[in-house]
Amino acid sequence: MRFLILFAFCLIAEYIFIESFFRIGGIISSIGWLVSIMFILSFIVMMTFFRRKSKDYRIAFYAFGLMIFSSVPALFYLIPGLLYLVFDNSVFAYIGWAFAALIALGIFLGIIVGRWNWKVHTISPKFNNLPEFLKGKRIVQISDIHVGSFFGNKKRVRKAIQMINNQNPDYVFFTGDLVNNTADEMEEWVDVFSEINALCGKYSILGNHDYGDYVAWNNEEEKRNNFEKLIRVHEKIGFVLLRNESIILGENTWLLGVENWGKPPFRQSGDVNKALFGVPENDFKILLSHDPSHFDEKIAGKTTISLTLSGHTHGMQFGIERFGIKWSPVSFKYSKWAGLYRVSNQFLYVNRGFGYLGFPGRVGIYPEITLIKL
Repeated sequence: MRFLILFAFCLIAEYIFIESFFRIGGIISSIGWLVSIMFILSFIVMMTFFRRKSKDYRIAFYAFGLMIFSSVPALFYLIPGLLYLVFDNSVFAYIGWAFAALIALGIFLGIIVGRWNWKVHTISPKFNNLPEFLKGKRIVQISDIHVGSFFGNKKRVRKAIQMINNQNPDYVFFTGDLVNNTADEMEEWVDVFSEINALCGKYSILGNHDYGDYVAWNNEEEKRNNFEKLIRVHEKIGFVLLRNESIILGENTWLLGVENWGKPPFRQSGDVNKALFGVPENDFKILLSHDPSHFDEKIAGKTTISLTLSGHTHGMQFGIERFGIKWSPVSFKYSKWAGLYRVSNQFLYVNRGFGYLGFPGRVGIYPEITLIKL
């Protein structure tokens, strides 16, 4: 219901935006026609191709990008546009168009540059119970690779992998969503992601997109075979996949990994109690859990896990993190959506994602490599 209300609101904003060009008339009305055609065609193409089972998402994603390019600026035009309608003063229209043009430019740059603009975020959380084994260790976290979205751009991705290796990590932890939908997406990428190096080990978990839940399969066996193939891919690229289980890293230090657990409609296959079985209560524990909502619902105040690493939100690939401002539309759904959070003596870090999904760009919220210094 909330989605329908939001969609209706966006359509109203789009109508007011387009109508303003026709209202001014003349050659400016041609812009209205152009925006209308871009929005309608991109929406039709996106809805036609988005959920198809495929290794190539170019048509759907670029159609989605065009829809965002032709619609989101309308939201920033809305207030000046309403003033223009009320007072019939074209100055308000020109002000609104200026806002819209800046947003459109940002979206364009997000597609051309932003999605490849990896940033290293370094954190040094302080723990009262940090074991000697972990002191001085360097951990790199990556999340939400969504390899099917890279469209074969191996040179760019290798640059990001070199950034990972340049951090000289003892461990690399990957917190889920290796693919968009199918294991086949990884076929041409095994050699690339095998280049990730870690002195002591590489560990991974599954995210909601790794189960093949978002495409239509011919039968359950086909879906199951895809899932089993994806499990083998983790091994091929040198990662130890943790599925509701734990592994001891060193003295009094455990790594836990759970399957995806998110609030509906996302699947809840994660079982932290199963992962905790046999782990001493007072030992130091790091948990890999894809969806950050798991932390508030099942971890904080309910376990003795000191550090939880998550991803999933992508920071919605749109927002602002400058001038002391940290905001993204995804904050309306997730209270903990990017960066480090603390509840009592327990920490959660939410990675902004290595790749992208749907919208083929990033505006203000850039792809992330997290370095954790202990």
